[in-house]
Amino acid sequence: MLRSALVIGGSKAAAVAMFLLALPLASAASPPRPPPPPPRSPRVAALVREAEAAFDRLEIARARHLWAQIYELERSTVAICQLGQLDRRLERWVDAAGELTRCVQEMRPPATPMERRLHDTRHADLAAARRQVAELRVFAPAGAAPVLVDGRIVDESGRIYVEPGQHEVTAALPDGRKARSTVRVTAGEARAVLLSPEPASLRPAAPPARPAGAPAQPAASPAPWLLYAGSAASGAFLMSGIVLHVVASLEDSALQAEMCKPRSTGNPKLLEKLHAVEVQQHISTAALVAGTALGAATLVVAMLPSGAQIRAHSAGAEVRFSW
Repeated sequence: MLRSALVIGGSKAAAVAMFLLALPLASAASPPRPPPPPPRSPRVAALVREAEAAFDRLEIARARHLWAQIYELERSTVAICQLGQLDRRLERWVDAAGELTRCVQEMRPPATPMERRLHDTRHADLAAARRQVAELRVFAPAGAAPVLVDGRIVDESGRIYVEPGQHEVTAALPDGRKARSTVRVTAGEARAVLLSPEPASLRPAAPPARPAGAPAQPAASPAPWLLYAGSAASGAFLMSGIVLHVVASLEDSALQAEMCKPRSTGNPKLLEKLHAVEVQQHISTAALVAGTALGAATLVVAMLPSGAQIRAHSAGAEVRFSW
């Protein structure tokens, strides 16, 4: 009996010892809690009380104004989250989306059920705000700064929220030029914007002066791909016109024979088919004309000597040759 009691007592002592040894390991495995926020100054505390009282009276605009003052003084996560939620109530969707984005980025991971509910609420508010705005991601040339959307300076490294509609995005280049792009977006849309630098001069640069007595350089011959493309397009038009013409002629002959029958006089279906055949004939004629004109133009470009110039006038065209 005494031996069994000693055994039970020894097992309890061993269990207690193992529990005490596991405490330091558990505390080392769990992440350290962030330090509590510093105490608020009397002025900030008074503004917070006034903002909460205004919110209780449903004076949302007044509460938003007070929280903006608080954020200017302490730049806290609580203040930016409150601004985002109040702007959402005021339907200031662009401001709300930007503020709530920063809010969820700065929030610490939830550790209690209350913090989890607050975490989920702010994410839901952000999702609701993003459905009302559009998101831009700007890709500007190297060294372009600042980036402006409709004249407003934005941070091009993150999300840029804008209202649905058309917007002009610009950036200043180091050489004084501007890179710009115009984009039209809808609510809930995300769009990448590539800024294109404007040309150095809208007027083409003048060719270098030719020394006196130097022979004129012949004009470059047309590119082979241009001739191939013109010939292929001309052939396609001609073949399409011929096929359509043959098909339309056969159908027209069949319809004419059908309309000669006594029972077919005044049949509306036959008249509709005849009209469709006439449309096919017109299309085939247009295709033949286009193919012939394109082939002739391609032939003229291929046969013109180097240095030839074609100038259009009201009375016709003028062709000049130079050697």
